[in-house]
Amino acid sequence: MERKVTKLEHSHVEVLVTVDKEAWQAAQKKSFDKLAANVTIDGFRKGKAPEHLVKAKVDPMKVMDEAINLLLPDIYRDIITADGIKPFAQPKVDISKISDTELEVKFTIVTAPEVKLGAYTGLKIGHQAVKVTEKDLEAALDAVKNQNASLVLKEDAAALGDTVVMDFSGTIEGKPFEGGSATNHELELGSHAFIPGFEEQLVGHKAGEHIDVKVTFPQNYMDELKGKEALFACDIHEVKEKKVPELTDDLVKELKIKDVETVDAYKEFKKNELKVNKEAEEKRAYIAKLTDEIAKASTVDIPDEIIDSQMASRKEDLENKIKQSGLTLEQYLQFVGQKEEEFLAKLKDESKHDVTNYMVMEEIAKAEKVEVTPEELEFEYSKIASQYNMKVEDVKKALAPRENEFRNNLKIQRVEEFLTSHNE
Repeated sequence: MERKVTKLEHSHVEVLVTVDKEAWQAAQKKSFDKLAANVTIDGFRKGKAPEHLVKAKVDPMKVMDEAINLLLPDIYRDIITADGIKPFAQPKVDISKISDTELEVKFTIVTAPEVKLGAYTGLKIGHQAVKVTEKDLEAALDAVKNQNASLVLKEDAAALGDTVVMDFSGTIEGKPFEGGSATNHELELGSHAFIPGFEEQLVGHKAGEHIDVKVTFPQNYMDELKGKEALFACDIHEVKEKKVPELTDDLVKELKIKDVETVDAYKEFKKNELKVNKEAEEKRAYIAKLTDEIAKASTVDIPDEIIDSQMASRKEDLENKIKQSGLTLEQYLQFVGQKEEEFLAKLKDESKHDVTNYMVMEEIAKAEKVEVTPEELEFEYSKIASQYNMKVEDVKKALAPRENEFRNNLKIQRVEEFLTSHNE
């Protein structure tokens, strides 16, 4: 087969392939035989009718389509292996010439974006000092106490911070609406889980009471409800008060942290944990700023197809998260008060930023010959196995479907380590 490779702008390559006459006719014959095997003609068993009768029943366009599909995988494989082209996205395929004896196929292939690195060492970004304050420690200890709090039934009226168990049924102009009713629903008063004004109206009421709660949905709510007045008929079954325990040696022991059995030991443990977390957060922020600076000084030619693909992936992830809250993307945008065009423009900017920075990191890895060796990969598997008390072989098996992604993440980590040690 004859191939003509033409380099285009914006990291695109055009490959024009002229298929050998013999190969094209052989593919058509194979395609015809496959389709003919399913043709039924009166008076003949399936697959046994004369060829001239079968041809009248087989659509020639289907024969050609099937023949093209038979050839394309091998043609594309040859392009990648023989011409050394590394595709970065699905190619666009056009049939530029076709007849019984001729087939010419044009591939437009998106390749890895071209990157011209700017300075990536000797930069002065500046690290932020990491310090764990008493306020940080107190907040962490309060969080642990709250995590171990219990809810106790109370006979008194509900107050902010209490949890009520209730049935409620909402109506707008006397008519029920979707999602406006529930039974035995637990609601912490003051959590702002419900629309403004709802929770406050339950304060001061006891178990066994019926309350009609009147609220107005906010203007940034979903279209069918925004700005409308609603009445919720509420029946309180229980009122529960949160009992937050003191931090004692007994509570510390219940946390089952190795070699930590006293309050003082736990405070020290928590301080170290907070410090480690803050250092990791500072490192992430530093790497992000450093990568942004390197990207600004670099030239990265990113094809639209790659940005579009990243946008689609990010949009799908967000939609899946929104679905878990029972909303559509349209309802979510209405709720946060954002127009679709604003959302898509922001998504495009974020996608371009992410792809640019990723390609810069990949180019630095190439320039500095950063690779993950089999020995390093084995070591990382061993670390995971030790951390989760698993066999190394089980870790490998679990990560096998994502091995390339796992290896690439390790490579990027090595690049980050290089950048951290060669910049300030």
